[in-house]
Amino acid sequence: MSDAPEAQPDDGSSGRGVPCQNCGAPLVGEYCHQCGQRHVPTLRVLYLVRRFLESALDLEDLERGVGQTLRRAARNPGRVARRYVDGERREFVNPLGYFLLTATATFLVFSVFQEAWVQSQAEAYEVMWQSLGASSDEIFRPGSPLRSLGWSSAQDLAAGIFQFFQQVQTYVGLFTCAAAGLLLRWGFPKRTVAETLVFELYVTAQATLFLGMLGPLLFWGAPAFIGVLPIFLQVGLHVHGAGAFFGTRWRARLLPPCAYLASVVLFVIGSGLVTVGVVTYIA
Repeated sequence: MSDAPEAQPDDGSSGRGVPCQNCGAPLVGEYCHQCGQRHVPTLRVLYLVRRFLESALDLEDLERGVGQTLRRAARNPGRVARRYVDGERREFVNPLGYFLLTATATFLVFSVFQEAWVQSQAEAYEVMWQSLGASSDEIFRPGSPLRSLGWSSAQDLAAGIFQFFQQVQTYVGLFTCAAAGLLLRWGFPKRTVAETLVFELYVTAQATLFLGMLGPLLFWGAPAFIGVLPIFLQVGLHVHGAGAFFGTRWRARLLPPCAYLASVVLFVIGSGLVTVGVVTYIA
């Protein structure tokens, strides 16, 4: 009788006998001996979160992938998402980390131009109310819902709205990514939730970064249009990125922007109902 240990069947999770998804080297264990990437047979949401936490604590890993991700995503975020999903993950920043990185950068840019935007938006409110035959005194009369929220002028209203969206922009982005990712999972059954979420995170992150770059131009030239710029960026990048991630057919290009717009509608309806409830309660 042989004393050699009995061979254990491979469950597929160790990756033994298959090439590394990142560099192509043959795997002899769970981690690639050449590039160090872990073998992940199926991409899951839990893996994305765990990988984000690991990279957040590893500054060298984060620094190595930022430049490559910025360059590639600027050309086509959908192609970056496709490569990440296909297993080439070592050279890119985790999609959740990239989203938070671009959201932070845009937050800092908008903070610099807050005063200019608030002033121009307050003037736009005044013009709109005058066209409707109302005045600021009527809008902010004692006992009005806006007055009960602590706003006594158009400038207070503009500043309050700016600060509110600045505080919740990250949560709004995460909500729309999650909602659109679930809708895309329904539209593309062969994709997992994690894969559609990767696409949404990279596209939304790149749109956020472009917003931070183009925003200052609108602050000076046309501040009233700063509110619609994110929609144009998101829709355009969703259409552009969908071709590389889902395919070039019209359905593959049309569903991602529709899913994003649907997620925005869901957020607006939900937040509107909450706002009406709060104002009614206060009043």
